[in-house]
Amino acid sequence: MSSLPTMPVGVDRHIADTAHMTNEEAGAYFRLQIFAWRSPGCCLPDDDARFARMLGTTLKRWAVLKPIVLANWTLENGNWSNQQVAREHQFVSEKVERKRAAGRKGGRPKPLELHDQEGALGSAIEEETESKTKAAKAKAKSTPIVPTGDEDPEGFAEFKAAYPKRSSVFPTTLARKRWLEARRRGATPAEIIAGTKAYAAEQERIGKAGTEFVKTADSWLHQQRWRDYAAKAVEAAPTAEISTDVWRERVKAWKARGGHWPWQQRTEPPDDPRTKVPAQVLAEIGIVHGNGADRAAQFRRVG
Repeated sequence: MSSLPTMPVGVDRHIADTAHMTNEEAGAYFRLQIFAWRSPGCCLPDDDARFARMLGTTLKRWAVLKPIVLANWTLENGNWSNQQVAREHQFVSEKVERKRAAGRKGGRPKPLELHDQEGALGSAIEEETESKTKAAKAKAKSTPIVPTGDEDPEGFAEFKAAYPKRSSVFPTTLARKRWLEARRRGATPAEIIAGTKAYAAEQERIGKAGTEFVKTADSWLHQQRWRDYAAKAVEAAPTAEISTDVWRERVKAWKARGGHWPWQQRTEPPDDPRTKVPAQVLAEIGIVHGNGADRAAQFRRVG
C-alpha cells in the first residue's frame, strides 16, 4: 500500500479554475498539482529548469506557460504552493491517520454497559424486522392480484395485434398509456384500429415491416397518426362496404369533435342532406334528412 494518500479531484472546481486556459496550460496546471501533492509540504521549489523537466517541455516554452499556470499558486520562502492542494492534503492525511489509529486500537471501544444495552436493543430490532418481513411475505402470497382496469382497455388488444411488427419489443406499457390518452381525446377504437391496419399494410408493401424503420406504437399513437391512415383505409373501399359500426363510431367522433369530419373526400358530413351516412345511424343522433327525392331536390336548389 502506498504511504501517500490518494489525491481527490474536484472536477467542477478544476474546470472552473482552468476554464480560461488552453489544453496545454490546463494539463500543465494539473500535472504540477500532482507533483505538489507528492512533495513534502505540498510545495515545489522555485526552479524554472525543474518545472520544465516536470512538464517535459523547454525552458523557453515554460516561460510562456508560467504566468498562466502559476497564477493560482503562491511563492513563499523560495517555494511555490497551491492553497487547494495543501488544504485537501491536510484533510485527507488527518482522515487517514484517524482510521489508522482506530485500526490499531481494534475499533472504537465503548463502555461494556453500553455494549450490553445496545446488544439487547439490536436483538429486539432484528426480531421485529424479521417478524415484519415474514408477515409481508405471507400477505403477498395470500393476496390475489386484482386487475386495475387498465390492463386491457377496450380495443387495445386488437390494436396491438394489428400493429406492424418492429425489430424491437412492443412497448405495451407506454402504448397503453397513449391509447388511453387518445380515447380521452375522443378517438374511437374502430378508427384507431382501421388506421393501424392501413399503416401495417403500407409497411408490408414498402418492405419496412419487422425493421427499426417502423415507428414505435407509443409514438404513433401520441402523434395521432391513425388520422392519416384511417381515411385512406376507408377511401379504398366502396361506401357500401363500410359497416354500420364504423359509420356509428365516425358519427360519434364527429359530434365529440364539434363538427370535424375527416371523411370529407368520401362523403359529406352527417348534417349535410347529401351525406351517405346510413339513415339509421343518423336517426340515432336525431338527424333526419328526408327521403332520397327530397335530398335530390334540395341538392338542385343548393346548386
